[in-house]
Parts: sequence; structure tokens; C-alpha cells
Amino acid sequence: MKTWLVLAAAVGISGCYEPASFVYGESLKDLTFQFHSPNVGIYPDNSVLVDPNNPFAQSTPGAETKWQIQSSGAHVAAFYSWATLLARDPGGEAQFYVGNTLLAIYQNGAASQEDLPKVKEQGIRAYQSVLDNFPDAVTYDATGTIAYDLVTPAYKGIVEMGGKVTGGWVLMSTSNGQDRAVKP
Repeated sequence: MKTWLVLAAAVGISGCYEPASFVYGESLKDLTFQFHSPNVGIYPDNSVLVDPNNPFAQSTPGAETKWQIQSSGAHVAAFYSWATLLARDPGGEAQFYVGNTLLAIYQNGAASQEDLPKVKEQGIRAYQSVLDNFPDAVTYDATGTIAYDLVTPAYKGIVEMGGKVTGGWVLMSTSNGQDRAVKP
């Protein structure tokens, strides 16, 4: 655990990425999600930047650090990382991963019992925001060269969380048998 924090800090101070704003030695894995505002993490809301629970409020995680946090299993820290990125530079990839981390927070019970229904609703809204605001959004493989669309996993995320997809989106099967979310 501490290894990735040191690595994240080293990446942050190397000059290649923005410096991390968290306190060294503090575990990001132990954060518990707490709602700061009703739209936190949903574009165009940027209240995450003034959320006292956000360890990234004063600086944005770097290009490599966001992936290290995402893969660490620290779902609440990953939420704050992606929501901060979304607030500072709106885009579909960040919005998708906000939904993805809210789903993980919900599934892993990383919020209080009374907040879990709100986490679920927020996750559904985050995924729907990908469909509504960023329908051309993609993410890339580790090489940064192969793009993957995000509308299909956003659609599936809504369904997985028990939500209803709105806006005319449907899930179709392509000629090679793959699912694809489309808006006819």
C-alpha cells in the first residue's frame, strides 16, 4: 500500500506530473465516502473542488497517478481523483470512471449504510452523464494507442446498478456478436 503512495509522490515531484496534494504516509485506502453535495462527481458540478474530504482538492492527480489510484483498490480515493479531474477538465473518460468508482463504492460498502442508496443513484447518474454529455468518449489501453468506447460500458453500468437508461439509448448486438450502445 505505502509503495504506491511513495511512487505516486515520486511521480508527482519528478516534474512530469502535477504534485500530489495528499499528506505523505496517510493511507488513501481508509477513506470513507461522504456526500458533500447532491451532484458531486456529475458533470457540470465542480463542488468536489471544495469538498473537505477530497484529498486532491488542491491539485489534480497526474496522468499516471490517476491510474495507480484507480488500480489500487482505494475506491473512495479513486472517486475523488476522477471527480477532481472531471471538475478541472471535463471529459467522458473522467465521468465514466466516476461512475465506475461509485459502483465499486456501492458494491464494497465503502460508504455509510444510509448513504449507500445515494451512492447507487449517483453512480447511475454518472454513467447516464457519459451517455448524455460525452457520447463519443473513449479510454485507451495501456499503450495509449487502442481506443475503447465508453457508452457501452456506461449503459451496462446503469443496468448493473438497477437503473433505467434514458435518452433513447439502446443496446444492440453487432455482426460479430459484441454489444454496442447506440442512440438511433
